[in-house]
Amino acid sequence: MKAGQVISNSFTVTVTRLIVGGLFVLAGLPKILYPAQFSEVIAAYMIVPESLIPFVAVTLPWLELLCGSMLILNVYVQSNALVIIGILIVFALVVANNLFKGMVHDCGCFALPGGWFGTGDVISLSTVIRDIFLIVLVLPALLYGSNVFFRRR
Repeated sequence: MKAGQVISNSFTVTVTRLIVGGLFVLAGLPKILYPAQFSEVIAAYMIVPESLIPFVAVTLPWLELLCGSMLILNVYVQSNALVIIGILIVFALVVANNLFKGMVHDCGCFALPGGWFGTGDVISLSTVIRDIFLIVLVLPALLYGSNVFFRRR
């Protein structure tokens, strides 16, 4: 089986969209439950003006949860995959920028201080690599996923 056939295979598309969708749901939930802690993480990145931090802290987790849920439910898969890729590109660039500047702080990706998944994840090169890996993982959903609300049979 050729690589193109594996990527376009409906099983591959389903598995990758479920994995990425699940990860985005798991990433969004603690941020929704702990917006004040997520605000502190956003502030540590020093890329969002202080006046916009509360807005980003409230809207970004809901966007992650929505896009992840839609991938899981197989609803507008290509559109949600595109949004997720955009989010991941921004995340990777922001983390790389902070690492380049020598800034090391909590990632805010899955674990928040005192959150559900243990101690906070500190940004590193592996954070950037993980984001790139997730971009590659969601590509089959972007290229070959369904982009309808309900399929007509």
